Amino acid sequence: MRRLIAVGVILAYTAGLHWIFISLHDYGDLPAWLAALATLLLSIYVSAFTLTALALCRWLGLKSQQWWTPFIVAGVFTLAEWLRGTLLTGFPWLALGYLAIDTPLAGFAPLVGVYGVGFLAVLSLVWAAQSIRHRSWAAFGGIIALVSGGFALQQYPFTEPIGAPLRIALVQGAIEQSMKFDPNREAQALQTHLEIARPAAGPGGAQLIVFPETALVMPWDLVTPQTREAFYRLTQSGGASVMLGLPLRDADGYRNSLIAIHESTPPGQFSHRYDKHHLVPFGEFIPWGFRWFVDMMKMPLGDFQRGRERQSPIPIRDQRIGVNICFEDLFGEELIRPLAPELSPDQHPTILLNISNLAWFGDTIALSQHLAIARMRAMETGRPMIRATNTGATAAIDHRGIVTDQIAFARPGLLLAQVRGTQGLTPFVRWGNQPILALSLFLLASGLLLKARRR
Repeated sequence: MRRLIAVGVILAYTAGLHWIFISLHDYGDLPAWLAALATLLLSIYVSAFTLTALALCRWLGLKSQQWWTPFIVAGVFTLAEWLRGTLLTGFPWLALGYLAIDTPLAGFAPLVGVYGVGFLAVLSLVWAAQSIRHRSWAAFGGIIALVSGGFALQQYPFTEPIGAPLRIALVQGAIEQSMKFDPNREAQALQTHLEIARPAAGPGGAQLIVFPETALVMPWDLVTPQTREAFYRLTQSGGASVMLGLPLRDADGYRNSLIAIHESTPPGQFSHRYDKHHLVPFGEFIPWGFRWFVDMMKMPLGDFQRGRERQSPIPIRDQRIGVNICFEDLFGEELIRPLAPELSPDQHPTILLNISNLAWFGDTIALSQHLAIARMRAMETGRPMIRATNTGATAAIDHRGIVTDQIAFARPGLLLAQVRGTQGLTPFVRWGNQPILALSLFLLASGLLLKARRR
């Protein structure tokens, strides 16, 4: 039975992460067997945390009918999830809390974040088991209380609107990954992006036009003057600001960055930049001992330098844009750094922006998974999140985590929307993961103490 459970957990994570195979085989040109093996090994690594939590709960000797069992189980699983999202730079993809994104439990996100929502999800599941197996009315009442509390919290405004709505245009080029880094087709990809964006740049059009991550694959100082001029002209037509993702070359190396160009920016230059801080293993830096693996792949990968942990938002009209790039929005405790309570409120971002390129993973479940992650960050911070991506999900998400506008996956398009920023701090922004981790550690210690007493 234990082996069946272990196999089931590994298969579940493999299904959730199968898109890794596409990036390694279809675009990295690894042999199918090696790409499949690498995907399976990653799934086994991710599964190990869940299986360890299951083994620890069994070792603690918890009885299914005892009232404290659901709390200890939830605490153990929360600590395992947090460790998975922290060790070796962290990989919190498929965290349990995202499964509850469309349930009343998501109402607790502004209080306790994704790990807290995962805690409550596990608590509810064990309570449900107690209700069915032991006909526990107390457990059933706990489920009702959680659902009611989550629904009530979804109605509570933790933040408030600020400034005038910002007219935005989000560009989704749907550029094939095989074409994106082909020098012979680079101009065609750029032209596709500009043609999509051009209708938003006229008088009365968008005030902010955003292109996705790696909209340009060459550093700004190496692209042609004509290319720089093309983006500059977008700002002159109707006064819009332009943001786009590209690598930047500094004295100490390259960075995965976003730049902003305004109407007042001198031609050929940019006014603001954001540099990605949390880099992707193998994609943006090579872990020690794995150079041989990366050398087998035919991908334009390399070692990027990290940006600063806390970077100022970029001002656009009445709003301040807090930028994160691709993988970074998995880490809620990092996204709240620019919202630190010790900073002045006029330094806090009012709108969050994520730029991504998930073309590496095809038209797969990875796009929907990343959208759920972005929605959770909006809930945790009480801030709207806008996303400009190459293939999806390009979307506008309000401060409650509700998708208000979206472009279909893997299709070129332009998303026009109005987004009004918010101000104020949610409890999660103030305290981060500390409360739920402290509670989980207390519950684990309680389980260990109960086991010691039984002995």
